Amino acid sequence: MNTAREMTRRDFIKATGLFTGGLAVGSLTFLSGCGFPAAPGIDHDAYILDGDHLTVRLDKTPQLSRVGDSAAVIDEKNNIRLIIARTGETKYVVALNECPHREKQLRYDSSSETFLCVTGKSEFKPDGSYVKGPVEAPLRIYRSTLEGKTLIIDLKNG
Repeated sequence: MNTAREMTRRDFIKATGLFTGGLAVGSLTFLSGCGFPAAPGIDHDAYILDGDHLTVRLDKTPQLSRVGDSAAVIDEKNNIRLIIARTGETKYVVALNECPHREKQLRYDSSSETFLCVTGKSEFKPDGSYVKGPVEAPLRIYRSTLEGKTLIIDLKNG
């Protein structure tokens, strides 16, 4: 007894449509991985906003536990978008987490000691100066002070 079923035209179109759709979604996922991942975010309970100063509790920020690490403070309610890079045992650099080119997020690359746009097209030194990319604009850097286990960021002077 032959239990094999012939594929109808409708079955063929369904099968190829599903395959093509799956392929398209898979391709989009693959292409969205181009560039670099953004810096990991800091929990809201790890920082306090007090006027023109943002105080980050480093004891609640494991993302910055080692030299070369970086983390982002994204607080849309207060219009704060920062990236913090730990560049030394007691040294941190704080920048606006927004590439001047297309306002994309950044990440810090400790091997080249540069901030990179997640698109992979722009690069900046820790002092904010332009290295390469489509726009020759500097990156905004904020003054910060380390006091014990807290990093105090001056939001007014940046």
